[in-house]
Amino acid sequence: MAQQNANRAVMYVRMSTESQDYSTDHQRAKISEYAHARGMEIVREYVDDGKSGLDIKRRAGLLSLMRDVQSDQPDFSHIIVYDISRWGRFQDIDEAAYHEHTCRRAGIDVVYCGERFGEDCGPYTSLLKSMKRVMAAEYSRDLSDKVFIAQSRFVEMGFKQGGHAGYGLRRLALKACGTPREILQYGESKVVATDRVILVWGPAEEVAVVRRIYDLYLRVRLSEGTIVRRLNSEQIPSEFGRPWTQHMLKSVLTNVKYCGTLAYNRRSRKLSTPCRHNVRDEWVVNTAALDPIIEPAIFEQAQAERARRTHRYSPSELIDLLQACHGKHGMINTKIIAADPTMPDTKMFAKEFGSLPRAYVAAGLPRTIAFAAADTRKKVLATRKELLDCVIQHAQAGGAIVERTSKPFVLSMNGNLLVRVDASVRRNPRRGLPNWLLTTEPGLDFIIMALMNTAVCPAAEYLLVPTRNLQQKAIYLKTTNFAEHSALKCDSIGAMFGRV
Repeated sequence: MAQQNANRAVMYVRMSTESQDYSTDHQRAKISEYAHARGMEIVREYVDDGKSGLDIKRRAGLLSLMRDVQSDQPDFSHIIVYDISRWGRFQDIDEAAYHEHTCRRAGIDVVYCGERFGEDCGPYTSLLKSMKRVMAAEYSRDLSDKVFIAQSRFVEMGFKQGGHAGYGLRRLALKACGTPREILQYGESKVVATDRVILVWGPAEEVAVVRRIYDLYLRVRLSEGTIVRRLNSEQIPSEFGRPWTQHMLKSVLTNVKYCGTLAYNRRSRKLSTPCRHNVRDEWVVNTAALDPIIEPAIFEQAQAERARRTHRYSPSELIDLLQACHGKHGMINTKIIAADPTMPDTKMFAKEFGSLPRAYVAAGLPRTIAFAAADTRKKVLATRKELLDCVIQHAQAGGAIVERTSKPFVLSMNGNLLVRVDASVRRNPRRGLPNWLLTTEPGLDFIIMALMNTAVCPAAEYLLVPTRNLQQKAIYLKTTNFAEHSALKCDSIGAMFGRV
């Protein structure tokens, strides 16, 4: 097999965006000329067009080549590349050597037809290759520094460097002499490389929406999610003609370009390193690059308000805030928290403590009537579920055929009786006797009802209430009318089914 592949070669060509002088056509011509002079047959080519050589991750051509190299039976014996820099400007020069070594270990030679050493593999060549790799890496670092310096200078001159304009703004291309050329649409590039781009206001309706967003956020004190829902409900399109998202709204609320400032180097990813957010001191800023849509003072208010709303409070800080709010207003509930500008969103309390009532308990505050009622309903529901299971168990033990119906807490017994299981907490009105609320519905034959003195106490008594003669309305059971509405009163479910 090695003999058959002796004269078979593949070519690898790459052209990066910053190196247009080595076009892929130029590389192909030189490689084809080299192969023809040595009687090699080019069987395939691998191309990375417009790809940086800093790493291998985004170079589909080189990745495909390395997969073929490491396959069981590669059908070529040579890889022909124009020069060291086309193989890659890896910042770690050992990475370039590693990929070349992987090819040699598979019995495939990497040949640089544009280098003086050609196919030589001696120690002098190894040293020269290492030097060339260092030079290729250094070229990228040097170019990166030069580009950064140039772009920083352009920002200081008021020119925008890449990226879309943003909602309410547009990119205006200027000729080299400073004369306006045209408004660039989204995704549209400059006509001439020497043109420069500045930001200008967009349509008046978009500018008005930007100002309205700040008003809703600062004056009306709406949350970001609520503002997004309002804009979408009014069918106001975003910059891209799509529905608004919180990410889009965040950009409007936080980007300094809306107060007339251009900021460059807020994030950086030099030489394919992971993207990082730079501190404000590292930004390149031009504070008078365009007319502000939002006054700088209002913009700073929005930043302070957003920092307050998104601040991550510790549990002790949240408790202190709740106690201070209760002391200020004399009571506390969801509406008071939402209206108090010093308080964070109620969701923060629920996230930290599990629920707002639990946050009240942790802060040593009295629960509101609404939350006390909700807590009671929760406990009654749990009792009702336990009661349902107990009724099913005793009915089946007595020989009845019991089935659950589609209605909650309604059972079918022996196919001809519908029985609902209820639980009710004693009500203590200011006037009249203590009572328990009983509600009816059409189609029921009986209601099995647990009478509870409090939500946390076990049921004191159980009633079996026939419903055929009951009116469809709320009935308040008292000690004076138990006999009128109840067919049976027992101390337990077991005793009830023993007497039925």
